[in-house]
Amino acid sequence: MKSQDRLAIVAFALARTGFCAYRAATQSLTHDEAFSYNNYIGGGWNRIYPFAYDANHHVLYSILAKLSVHVFRTSEFTVRLPSVVAGFFLVAGIYYVLVDAVSSRAVRWTTLIALSLHPLLLDFSVAARGYGLSLALLVWAIHAFLRNHDLLAGILLGLSISANVTVVVPAAGLVLCPFLLRSGDSEKRIQSCLTIAFAATGVALAICYEPMRKVSANNFYVGTPGLLDSVLNLVYSSFRSSLTRAGLFGTPQAASYVQRFLLPVIAIFVWGRLLAYGRLAPRLAPLVMLSTSILGLLAGHYAIGLNYPIDRLGMYLVLLFGISWAIAVSAGKSALVRWANAALAALLIVQFATQLHTRYFLLWKSDVALKQIARLLVDETSKPADKPPPNSVNVSATWYLQPTLEFYRTYYRIAALQPVKRTEPTPLEGFDFYVLDTAGDKTIAPDAVQRLIPLYKDPVSEVLLAKAR
Repeated sequence: MKSQDRLAIVAFALARTGFCAYRAATQSLTHDEAFSYNNYIGGGWNRIYPFAYDANHHVLYSILAKLSVHVFRTSEFTVRLPSVVAGFFLVAGIYYVLVDAVSSRAVRWTTLIALSLHPLLLDFSVAARGYGLSLALLVWAIHAFLRNHDLLAGILLGLSISANVTVVVPAAGLVLCPFLLRSGDSEKRIQSCLTIAFAATGVALAICYEPMRKVSANNFYVGTPGLLDSVLNLVYSSFRSSLTRAGLFGTPQAASYVQRFLLPVIAIFVWGRLLAYGRLAPRLAPLVMLSTSILGLLAGHYAIGLNYPIDRLGMYLVLLFGISWAIAVSAGKSALVRWANAALAALLIVQFATQLHTRYFLLWKSDVALKQIARLLVDETSKPADKPPPNSVNVSATWYLQPTLEFYRTYYRIAALQPVKRTEPTPLEGFDFYVLDTAGDKTIAPDAVQRLIPLYKDPVSEVLLAKAR
């Protein structure tokens, strides 16, 4: 790699990381982030290994976030810091894999820019979840494999699984890659597979054995039973992260068109081009991992009823597909094919750029104003004229707003507030304040809301802060 490319990739990764860091510091914490903090990250180290498994608990991420808040004190930024740092290494790792697998410099940079701006990959380089960290470790595991560092590849793979267990699906594909893609003695290739497998298993078990020994298929409930619904969801969530700007492809109709027509054409091109490549080579590892992931998801669905992935659960498919597409384009000799793919990639980059913003995560849009609402509760409970005594004010909240409100109750040290408890259906009487998702909470009767005194309603999420009359 040329020195100017190294400087360019560092500068690009730093610019993206700066954008993510700003979002991490300013955006309200979301339900899933706050739930993880309240149950695993905050408090003592014994919380890392709870009595029951929860798919919300990304063990390696929780460990790193706990270290972050211990060293730098608790804030939105410190809870999210492992994701922000992982985002830098994700970008660098993608580029190094592309250097190993793609001959065209233009294709490498086009792919890198597109994947770096991808809405899901960008969001989870901010959110305090294990998905972005897991992908960063996964791409570096691929890079280690491509450089014949099998033990390191296995260690990184185990860390990736520890950050988010769903990565076990593409991880199985990487374990098979030495045997399928390398030439030479079959015994040595099998030995390489076992080296990666045992290293990954050992690291993952060392970190996650305690919670994972209590796992069952019922813990992995998020997703959809329909394969086409899964694909459509991944397409739409790849194109849309802004509530106000659809861009070129960010409507349900456009996403459906891409799913039914454009995506199959690209898939046929990718697999057809690489099958026509004539020989297997290690550089095809992303395609092997993508193929085994698809087969694994189909097998898991039909064998034990696992749902197909949606949005964040399918990000590894997006990443592997993007890299495989780049390899296929680079392997071709036709200038016309390259220009056609370049035009399509440029449209995708434009689409991703239209979705850039710094205020919320579309997946958790109901949480966008909870930081502001918590500050309003600080003001309401600290007025000198009628300041309530400690632990005397109670708040009713839509159940999925409860974790974030409880986080901010302790973060802002709102002494007057009692702990915010989860209740279903949402109580609309007997409380001092109410934080209600008027758009999404179907248990709220409009006439009951009219009996409250509104204090603030967020125009984006339609979450209402009100008090009793």
